Amino acid sequence: MRDLIGKKTVLFAAKSGCAFLALLLAVSVCIAVFKADMVNADSQVVISAVTRSSDIGPGDIIIVDVVANHMPGITEFGPVRFNYDADQAEFVAFDQGKELTNYAYTETQTKGELIVSGMDQMMSVGTDENGEETISASFASEEQVVLFTVTLRIYPNGSGDINCWISECGSFTSPEESVSVSIGSGVTLPIKRGGLSSNATLSSLKVRGASITPEFNPNITEYTCSVELSVTEVQVSVIESNSWAAVSINGNQYLNVGDNTVTVDVTAQDGINRMHYTIHVVRRESNIPDNALLVDVDGNTYTFLDAPEEAVIPEGFSQTTRYINGYSVPAYIRDGVTSVLIYLYDGTQSPGFYFYNSTAKTVIKYEPENTIIETSQILKSVEVPDDVMIPEEFKPAIFDNGTMLLNGYLNDDGDFILYLADENGFKDFYRYNQTDGTVSTYRFADKKAELLYSYLFDVFLVIAIIEAVIITITVYIIRRMVSDRTSPRPKRV
Repeated sequence: MRDLIGKKTVLFAAKSGCAFLALLLAVSVCIAVFKADMVNADSQVVISAVTRSSDIGPGDIIIVDVVANHMPGITEFGPVRFNYDADQAEFVAFDQGKELTNYAYTETQTKGELIVSGMDQMMSVGTDENGEETISASFASEEQVVLFTVTLRIYPNGSGDINCWISECGSFTSPEESVSVSIGSGVTLPIKRGGLSSNATLSSLKVRGASITPEFNPNITEYTCSVELSVTEVQVSVIESNSWAAVSINGNQYLNVGDNTVTVDVTAQDGINRMHYTIHVVRRESNIPDNALLVDVDGNTYTFLDAPEEAVIPEGFSQTTRYINGYSVPAYIRDGVTSVLIYLYDGTQSPGFYFYNSTAKTVIKYEPENTIIETSQILKSVEVPDDVMIPEEFKPAIFDNGTMLLNGYLNDDGDFILYLADENGFKDFYRYNQTDGTVSTYRFADKKAELLYSYLFDVFLVIAIIEAVIITITVYIIRRMVSDRTSPRPKRV
């Protein structure tokens, strides 16, 4: 009896174990299949048109956002085709999505339609552990993202409904996963308000060349921005929420250094409602943006500064503005010269002018007494290293070109040479043309080779002379022998 119970217990345990293993295997298979589906499933992007506008009437602005429900690392999208009722509204403006600043947009606008495409300009390219190229998008979000914004204005005779919709999505490219895209909802707004408009708000307020703070909102009436010292007038552009509203802009000219107040007054069509917007424009005491720095190819950091009024500018250079290292800064340029002249402080020496080459990312301090400005390069006089030999026929010499004393070397043939370093740090001897002030790379003649060639020439000359003598004698003998055979001399009896 006990044996029977023991056998049943063992059999039950074995069956239970097998069932548990089978269950575990089934769960593992399900998880694996689920994960495989997760990896291989397309990421679904839905493109929709949504609006922030409501209670619209003739002459009013409507703002429509074209949104994606999420952005799974997209490097390129479009063309997205946005359509609207062209008999009800006119196109006013297009704006890029604020989160997609790394994307370059192209847009084509025709009546009733706007076609938009975008490409990620900051995508990163690398290699994986197998050495294959990998690409990563610069932006990704699981939240809704505004691709672009379209501003429309209802016609004065607009009535009924206005419709906005997406008719085409194009393709959305992701290097990391497969993406499918579909069209979502559109916008339908009733044009229901009539009579005189009481809307005195703005739908857009911008200062050209500056960013206002805070971000514009029709119900926020006070903003600030800053401009460079060279700016004495700002261009303020606005879009009225209703086309019949009257706008007056004042204080945007003859800016003083420091704080200036620019006002934008809006009067609604009904002549009763008014809005007063204020922009505090700070004209900086410097043309240099705050904390503007320059980092060269070697990692050295320089601070941009304004050149003092007494600073001496090299001949032929004129002042302009250049976009360097992400900052708009004053710079001096000359036709034919690649490098620009900028005023910097390296943190140790006194501030001064430096030549900056944007291609090589090199910075060279401008020292009038030993800097030669060529059409295609900047050359600076440096000491000859100890391991560089100068031929004996060149003697130390100084040449005065009228603006600087050039320390170099002169030979009996009148060749005046200098040891110079270019913008990339390469050093070599250059011949200085004392007539026109130009320089060119100089190569020393190899005297040993020249002497050897002279010896060889003398040897071959002697050999040639000996050969000529031998040939002459041989020809003479042969002719004598031939003459004796053809005309033998009579023998004496």
